[in-house]
Amino acid sequence: MLTSVALLAALTLGPRPHVDATRIPQGAAPTLDGVLDEAVWQRAPGNALFTQKFPSEGAAPSERTTFRILYDDEAVYVGFECEQLHAPVVQRLTRRGRLVESDWVSVAFGTRGDQKSAFEFIVNASGVLVDTLRFNDTDTADNWDENWDARSSLTPHGWSAEFKLPLHILRFATAPDQSWDMQARRYVSEKQETNEWAFIPRSVAGEVSHYGKLDHLVGLTSKAPLEVLPFVVGKLQRRDAATTQLASGTSVTASAGLDLKWHPTYDLTLDATFNPDFAQVEADRVVLNLTNFETYYPEKRHFFLEGIDTFTTPIQLVYTKRIGRAPAAPALRTRSPFGEQLVDVPTPATIYGASKLNGRFAKGWTIGTMQALTARNDVLVQLGDGSRVPRLADPMTSFNVLRLKRDVGKNGHVGLLTTAVTHLEPTSEYPVSGGITGGNGAPGASELCPSGTTVVRSSRCYNNAFVAGLDWRFRSETGAWVTSGQAVVSELQNGPPRVVRDGTVIHSGDRGAGIIGNVNKEGGANWVGDISGEYNDRKLDVNDLGFDRRANNYRWRVDLEYRELDPWWWMLESHARLEYFDRLNLDGLDIGSGYQLNLSGKFKNFWEFFSEVHYRGAYFDDREIGDGTALQRDGLVGYELEVTTDRTKRVAIEAVTQTQFLFDGFAANGSIGVVLRAMPQLDLEVLPTYVYTYGEPRFVGNGLAPGQLLFGRLDAKSFGTTLRATYTFTPRISFQTYAQIFLASGHYDDFSQYTANPTGGRPAIRLRDLQAYGGTLPSNPDFQDGVLNVNAILRWEYKLGSTVYLVYTRAQVPSVLLMPGERANLNFASVGRAPASDVILVKLTYWWG
Repeated sequence: MLTSVALLAALTLGPRPHVDATRIPQGAAPTLDGVLDEAVWQRAPGNALFTQKFPSEGAAPSERTTFRILYDDEAVYVGFECEQLHAPVVQRLTRRGRLVESDWVSVAFGTRGDQKSAFEFIVNASGVLVDTLRFNDTDTADNWDENWDARSSLTPHGWSAEFKLPLHILRFATAPDQSWDMQARRYVSEKQETNEWAFIPRSVAGEVSHYGKLDHLVGLTSKAPLEVLPFVVGKLQRRDAATTQLASGTSVTASAGLDLKWHPTYDLTLDATFNPDFAQVEADRVVLNLTNFETYYPEKRHFFLEGIDTFTTPIQLVYTKRIGRAPAAPALRTRSPFGEQLVDVPTPATIYGASKLNGRFAKGWTIGTMQALTARNDVLVQLGDGSRVPRLADPMTSFNVLRLKRDVGKNGHVGLLTTAVTHLEPTSEYPVSGGITGGNGAPGASELCPSGTTVVRSSRCYNNAFVAGLDWRFRSETGAWVTSGQAVVSELQNGPPRVVRDGTVIHSGDRGAGIIGNVNKEGGANWVGDISGEYNDRKLDVNDLGFDRRANNYRWRVDLEYRELDPWWWMLESHARLEYFDRLNLDGLDIGSGYQLNLSGKFKNFWEFFSEVHYRGAYFDDREIGDGTALQRDGLVGYELEVTTDRTKRVAIEAVTQTQFLFDGFAANGSIGVVLRAMPQLDLEVLPTYVYTYGEPRFVGNGLAPGQLLFGRLDAKSFGTTLRATYTFTPRISFQTYAQIFLASGHYDDFSQYTANPTGGRPAIRLRDLQAYGGTLPSNPDFQDGVLNVNAILRWEYKLGSTVYLVYTRAQVPSVLLMPGERANLNFASVGRAPASDVILVKLTYWWG
């Protein structure tokens, strides 16, 4: 017997709804004020055929919504009339592009006709604008941004909204009469109610492929305007004196740059930027990373987020945070006779210019290209005689990406993505390595690379890196089944050997390969799940421009979920999921496997929860030592709990905690996020976090004897609080502050040792092989961090697309220098021991288009 949800899905996914657009004469466009009182709106037929998607799926909406659509040669105009007689209208102000809990309406247009992509525009009851790009049917790029406008207004019976969407942002082909895929939605905050015009039951997989149609768009001609955004920046900076650098004091600088956007064809967009400045972007949050893997930070810079859907693949080959990064400080010759000291820490690399071309160049074909050139990055180094010289931290670097994608069938594609990272190195400028014997046996015949490695004189210190990947994605006719995956190959050229933490050495000319694939069942009333597998050989390396935590592994994963989308008991919906995963390296060592069972759901009072119990067996960490020697980690049993209160309330709380009982220790972490909507125009968010772990032996260094490895049980803890506050004067003037205080410490005790054969292979050390160590450590392994970072932004969009930013930033390097024998502590005084930098910045942009 069909469940009610399955029966409803079978009955409703028949013919999709249609609505006609009404052409109006040029010059007869409505005034954009949120009030649908012009006679021109009555020319368009009103459409009120909405269906409730949540919480009472398939029911009639609790409030009536009517929309109308007009268009002329410049724009599409959408008007919404929202009756609201049974709940208060929730109005909340915030900055543009940020969706907060409030009443809103949205319209989405799939202008390309591929039933996989659409442009979605949202305005809330206070006039806050948000836009989203939908791609691959179900994926979204929330940071997509275009210049369009909308207004909203309260009415005697609720509220109303007007959209003006310029035709040039909608990417359609010129045709005498055309139809677009379309969706309209309304959200009633007080009831957490979502209503859809083209109703898509929650048991049905897919999004854009189930949209309705906007018909009879007659005589539209695609346009390709040029948009130009010049900007100027002024900056005042003050820096503390520090033991790790010599520079301090105050400096004043100014710069200018240019962004531009051009549409060579209706569906091709060229974005370019020259000497960009991203100082108004919020800093990355400081975290305590106790793993042997790089921390992932999301991209926040608008230029690199534009068109990111084109470059998205199952293996992330394009991680734009690599472009313009701040490199590590170069290695110094600190011993006599050099006595070198760092004058200043490296700053983010100057981006001379960058460009992106993306869109469709023929029916069924998508192209994406990205190019960026970053400047040589030097820092000043003070020599033993007091003189100062520039020292290379990173060479001039070129980043290049090419993406091609071919549609296959109704809802699938195959794609090719290639990347190239090349460096222009001044090989003659590297310093000699302090008398270390070089490759030809002569003293001083080696030079010191910025990374600290040594190479033969006049040799390269950086590899050029090339990656190519073939990816695919196919969705079944019903949308319930999806398969996707990617095969990649990488190659390093013209550089020194690269040593990976798992002991792999990648030489110039070496190639690596990998493949990942999965099959997902996303649709259905009750049973969903997925199965996936991955293989990466030892020498696969995509991280010069991509992001991949590790190679040298193969793994598989199976997830099975039973969900109930019909309300029952106290639940609006519920999910139970069983998961199993296993991962081994290519030596056959188990590097992580486990089982987990989780339950999640939403209560009728709109509270949500997620809970999980999991088991991990003992495994080996082949990245702990750094040369491929593997250290056993003991097994554990753990529990996770997340609880989110009703987000429509003035105070909303999200609590997250994880507790793990290690068989040789204990670990716990968590956070409590509190959102206080003090006023419609003011919201505060406080996010305290904590981490505590004790018991696991961790590598602390090499002993004095050959092959001697030293370990200590790590007692690590961190505490931090992040505060965000947003005050919005109008939808176009806002003041946003961000502050994070973060403390962390790690102390080692109960030391042990293991002596490996220096001439033998890399061992796999079991915990029972460790022996007590009572000797002296060569250095203090403890660490202590303290940081107070602040970011405050006053943003005024004084003209559509044109903005003034006033920014204050306080930033610290969190690491505290500990003296020999000093024990690390979680101490607020750490904040005062870390040097700080204060910056005041003014940025003015002006948009022509």
